[in-house]
Amino acid sequence: MKTTASPASTPRPWKGQSWPRTATGRSSLVEPLPHHISCDALHVTFRAAPGAVAKLLPPGLEPLETGEGWVMIAEMAKVSTANPDQMWQDPSRSTYNECVLGFYCRFGDKVGRFSALVWVDRDWSLGMGAIFGWGKRLAVVDRTRLQAVNPAFATPTRTLGGTVSRYGRRVLDLAVTFDGDGVPLQALPGHAASTFLYRYIASPSPDVPDIEQLFELPFTNVSMANIRQGRGQLHFGDAEDEDLDLLGTVEVTGGYAYQRGWTTDRKARLLRDYTA
Repeated sequence: MKTTASPASTPRPWKGQSWPRTATGRSSLVEPLPHHISCDALHVTFRAAPGAVAKLLPPGLEPLETGEGWVMIAEMAKVSTANPDQMWQDPSRSTYNECVLGFYCRFGDKVGRFSALVWVDRDWSLGMGAIFGWGKRLAVVDRTRLQAVNPAFATPTRTLGGTVSRYGRRVLDLAVTFDGDGVPLQALPGHAASTFLYRYIASPSPDVPDIEQLFELPFTNVSMANIRQGRGQLHFGDAEDEDLDLLGTVEVTGGYAYQRGWTTDRKARLLRDYTA
């Protein structure tokens, strides 16, 4: 008599770094890690009241007494080591725009960076956020393209800017003004700190707990170039459900432009499992 194997006994492994997973893994939003990442960024630093910053930090992270934070808008490039030719064969899968609003904070005695809110314009970048714990949202992210041969950039003073919008509402905008090419720097102040990640996955069942974890992620192959200092501007818009109003009035402390590169891989260290 012919019998049918139960679903549990039928080997059918699915592949893929993220959802959606299939037998081939080709439909996965995220190509296999590690990924080599780079950015051409505008970066504005600010200070806010530490109590306000705390409202945008997960349990276990404490704001610095100075309330230091930053907003970065950048043109990004991603190259998966599993498919390095993708960057020229299918550039739309390797380029995107991103905005990050983050804070310097403390876990015990360790000072690090936490990206509280992130906006991107590609769904596959959104998929990376789910893996690592970056709170990414789809948005329209734009920034000034600096092309030195453009006659408009021949003036001694130039201002570059960036904007983020969702559903027709402005989330934020920033700008950095440079005298000439700006003041050259050897390093971006404070930006070499560790990266903290907050990962949360809600459970669909009352019998299974939510996943809630705090990680520290090291980047490798980190390099920076063309760091220039200018004068920053930052304005938060009136977009709903962004929680930027929690920060109140902020004090802009600097403006920068730079290029940065690094490698992102699954090397995070678990700091706290809230469900343990």
